Amino acid sequence: MKRTLTVIPLPSDRVCPWWLWPNVLSLDAPAVALVWQEVWATCCGVELSWLQRGVLSLGVWLAYCGDRLLDARRLRRETGSPRHEFARRHVQILCKAWLTGAAGMIWLGLQLEWREILCGAVLLAGVGGYFLLHHWKRTREAVGVCKEMMAGIVFAVGTVFFVVLQGKFSWVFTLGVGAWAGLCAMNCLLIAWWDRDRDAAMGQPSLARQWAGASNWLWLGSVMVMALAAGAWGLDARLGPATAALMLGALALGELARSPAGDGRRVLADGALLTPLLFLA
Repeated sequence: MKRTLTVIPLPSDRVCPWWLWPNVLSLDAPAVALVWQEVWATCCGVELSWLQRGVLSLGVWLAYCGDRLLDARRLRRETGSPRHEFARRHVQILCKAWLTGAAGMIWLGLQLEWREILCGAVLLAGVGGYFLLHHWKRTREAVGVCKEMMAGIVFAVGTVFFVVLQGKFSWVFTLGVGAWAGLCAMNCLLIAWWDRDRDAAMGQPSLARQWAGASNWLWLGSVMVMALAAGAWGLDARLGPATAALMLGALALGELARSPAGDGRRVLADGALLTPLLFLA
């Protein structure tokens, strides 16, 4: 007898769980950037405008979405990564969205003060250099082993950019930002460790692929981040909310490093960077 029920396979992006969509659409990174920009501004007594928040969120989204689009153009088959598979399937739509976002960022950026525009151009050149090194065929293999470290530093600098321009520079603040950069790098390294098989399938070099025991040493990263944060807090009590968030985030990532890979774990690793929400009134 002929079967009356036919099973129709759906594309992977149609059965994506709801909690994974922020990661697939590159919306998680801007959210993390905004909450950390806010907690650093609160600690330093700096008031930020919607314009500065908009430039940061759009800039982070453009960077993450652009990175995935550049990765997707090299893909010829599925790799098991929902975010890269979505970019591969919907490259034209994402390119149009990226161009629209870039136009919006330019429009917002031109409304900033000249000092912010000039310093922003320097930061943008640094981000452009990062992309060139990691996507140019002649250099991507050589610099790929430090991709997670570079990504963490660039992300951390971007989140404190407007805070630094408006606040007073201090070495204690630099110590706290160093802990924040370490936490970002730790997050990137942990996710890269979980994704090492996917990265191998995509031909993506990373420190996690070269360092077989990376996950066994992430606890040391947690200790270093907490030590730097504690030092900054001890020297300047105003940094309490940021450093407390750093400590909780480092503990969470250290615990997650003991877990097996999974899309849920990847979401939790990014969620561990939202700890400032606990300290923002």
